[in-house]
Amino acid sequence: MDADARLLPRQSRYRKTWAAIALLSTLASLAMMLAYQHGPSSEVWSFFTGPPKVQANGEFRTDFRNVARLKPEDHVHREPKTLNHKWRVTSGLRRPDGVLRRVYLVNGQFPGPTIEARSGDEIIVEVENALEQDGISIHWHGLSMHGANEMDGVVGITQAPIEPSRSFTYSFTIEHDQHGTFWWHSHYAQQRADGLYGGLVVHKPVVGDDEPEIACERLLLIGDWYHRHAADALKAYLHSGAFGLETVPDSMLINGAGRYTCGDAVPARPVDCIEVPAESQPSLYLDTRKRTIFRLVNVGAYAGFSVSAPGSVMTALTVDAGHPVKGKMSRAVGYVQPGERVDILLELDPVAGRYSTRLNVTLDKTPFKYENPALTRTQTFPLHWNGRSRKRQARSELHSIVAENFDTRTAMSAEDQSAALPPAAQHTVLLYAMTQKLASLDNGPRGFINQTTWRPQSPPLNALARSKWDDNQFVPHIPYNKHSPVWVDIILNNLDEDWHPFHLHGHSFWVLTSYTSDYNRGSYNPYDGTKPPGGEYDLKNALRKDTLYVPRHGYAVLRFQANNPGLWAFHCHVLWHEASGMGMAFDVRY
Repeated sequence: MDADARLLPRQSRYRKTWAAIALLSTLASLAMMLAYQHGPSSEVWSFFTGPPKVQANGEFRTDFRNVARLKPEDHVHREPKTLNHKWRVTSGLRRPDGVLRRVYLVNGQFPGPTIEARSGDEIIVEVENALEQDGISIHWHGLSMHGANEMDGVVGITQAPIEPSRSFTYSFTIEHDQHGTFWWHSHYAQQRADGLYGGLVVHKPVVGDDEPEIACERLLLIGDWYHRHAADALKAYLHSGAFGLETVPDSMLINGAGRYTCGDAVPARPVDCIEVPAESQPSLYLDTRKRTIFRLVNVGAYAGFSVSAPGSVMTALTVDAGHPVKGKMSRAVGYVQPGERVDILLELDPVAGRYSTRLNVTLDKTPFKYENPALTRTQTFPLHWNGRSRKRQARSELHSIVAENFDTRTAMSAEDQSAALPPAAQHTVLLYAMTQKLASLDNGPRGFINQTTWRPQSPPLNALARSKWDDNQFVPHIPYNKHSPVWVDIILNNLDEDWHPFHLHGHSFWVLTSYTSDYNRGSYNPYDGTKPPGGEYDLKNALRKDTLYVPRHGYAVLRFQANNPGLWAFHCHVLWHEASGMGMAFDVRY
C-alpha cells in the first residue's frame, strides 16, 4: 500500500486476489457480450421528440469537404481582428454512417461550424439554445482563456447551462503566442457524444518579411460513434449488471460521416439503416503542389485511433496547442486519445513511388472489455490528388528512416525545454484516480479522485463562496501571484486497469515523466522517501500538452505555471469516466 493511504480511494484498501479479478472480468465480459447481442433494449430519448420511425427521414451526411478544408491564406497575413459568430443549436435526424439517429445541429450543421482565426483575434459567439428541453454549454478545448475564466463553458464550475429559449454570448481573446489545432464541444451532460462539437483552428501569423509556403491543410474530426443516445450508453455503463464495463462504440465518423454495414447490426439493437452509397462516401481532395498537413482531433467518447495512408509516409509535427514534437517519418500515427490533437505532414512514400489513394483510420481496441460484432474498427476514406507532384527526396535517403508507427504516447519535445522549466516546482498536488463500485452508489462504477466523485453543482462554483461548495467538489487551492506565478507539479497516479486521458483547462503543462507497471499499482508518492519508479524527471525533452494519456497502473508528472487565475477543470476525457465522476478543479486565485 502507498505510504499516504489517506489519499487513496477507500475501496482500494481492500485486497482481492488476481484470480478472483480475472474470473469476474471474464464472466462480466461474457455477460455483456450476450446482453449486447440478445438482451432487451430500452431507449430513453432525452433531447429527442421520439424514436426515429420513418426510414426516409434523415440525411446521409453534411458537406464533408467544407468541414475538412482550411484556409490559412485568409488569416496568416492579416492583423488581429474581432470575429463574430451567431449559432443556433437545434436537433435533427441524420444518417452519419447510414444509421438514422437524432444529433445536435448548429445552424443546421453536423458537426457544427469550424472557427478559423489567428493569434490575437477576439472571438465572439452568440449561442442560442433552440432545443425544447436540454440546457447546453460550449467549451473551447485547449485555449487558455486567459482572463476569461467565466467563458470556459464548464457547467457546474464556471457557468450554469444555457436553458432552452435562452442565449449566451461567449467572448474571449486568443493569446498572441497561442496557435494550433483546437476544438469546441459541449461541456454539459454527454452532449458531445451526440454531436455537439466542431473544429477550432488558430493559425500562426507570418512575422516580418517571412513568406512561408501555404500548405494544403485539412481538419479531420475523428471519433467513435454510438447508435444509442449518449445518455443511454452512460446508463448502460453505470448499471450494476454491466460490472463496470464501458459501452463499446458501434461505429466511427470522420467529420460527421462514415459507413456502417447494415447487416452487422445485432438482434438486440435493431437500427434504421441504409447502406451509404459509394458516391456518398466522404472523400478528401488534396493538392500535390503543396505541403499536405492533416490536423487530427479525437472528438470521440471512448476510444483512441490511429491513421495510415498506404503509399504515403507521415511525420508528426505538433501536438495539442501547436507544440512541436520530435517527429520521425512513419507509415502510421497513433493512438490519438479522446481530446488529443496531432498535426501531421503527409508525403509520398519513397518505396511505393506514388500518392496514396486512401486514408485508413483504426479505432484502438485495447480498452474494449467485450466485443461489439457490429463494429468495423478500420474505415477507409478516399484521397483524391490534383496537380503535379512536388520534388521528391531520393528513395534511398527516405527509406532508411521510415518507421512503422509514431507512438504519440511516447512523443518528446522537438525543442530543449530546460530553459523554460524551473529545476523544481513550488507546489505539489498528489492525486490518485480510480474507478470504484460502491454499495452506497448502487454498485455502479463511479470515478474518484482522492476519495471524491465529482458532480456538477448548481449554482456553479464561481457563483458561490468556497464554504458553500458541496462534498462532490475536490478543488485544491493554488495561490496566484500575478508578478511571480508559482510552478505546480501534478503527480497523477492511475490505480485503474484502464488508461485515462486527462485534460487540464486554462493551462498547458509539461510532461516530465510517465510510467506504467506490470506487477503492482505503479504509483508514486514523493513524500514517502522512495525514488520515482519511472526515473528522474526529464526537463530537456518534456513535451508540452493540455491533454495526456496516463497509463494503467502507473503515473504521470505534469508541471504547469499557475499564471491564469480562475477555477479550472481537470478531468478524464473518456466521456463515461468523466460523467461518472472522474473530475476535479484547481482554484488558482489569491
